[in-house]
Amino acid sequence: MKLRRLSAENTKEIKTVILEIFTKDPWNDVWTDGQLQLYVDELINNSNPLLLGLYENESLIGISLGRIKHWCSGAEYWIDEFGIIPEKQSKGAGTEFLKKIKRLLTEEGISQIVLLTEKTTPAYNFYQKNGFYELKKQAFLVSETY
Repeated sequence: MKLRRLSAENTKEIKTVILEIFTKDPWNDVWTDGQLQLYVDELINNSNPLLLGLYENESLIGISLGRIKHWCSGAEYWIDEFGIIPEKQSKGAGTEFLKKIKRLLTEEGISQIVLLTEKTTPAYNFYQKNGFYELKKQAFLVSETY
């Protein structure tokens, strides 16, 4: 498996993988092509994007889509989307992907990875197994606009 940087040239592959991962359990997202295109464009065109793909035999099997944010304690990699296509899940690909990402970030002087996930999904346990932990002093807040 190889880690590669992704760009706008990979938009079609990225969209395909997002649909493969997130339209199935436990996420069950419903995307229109227009909404998905807008979302992927936003991720690609973020300030300081870091878009990574995990490839197996020239096929994209995993994505880590985010950006580098600079903070008082140093640079952080904020992941908006991370996933492995379902047929490769629970076979070590996600753990291998994270190891490759951490290696790359260390080489580039980026000291932390930050992400959000739902506690009720298998992803929560996956991240904990791979060294992620909750910051008890922080809260994720949402407000409806209507």
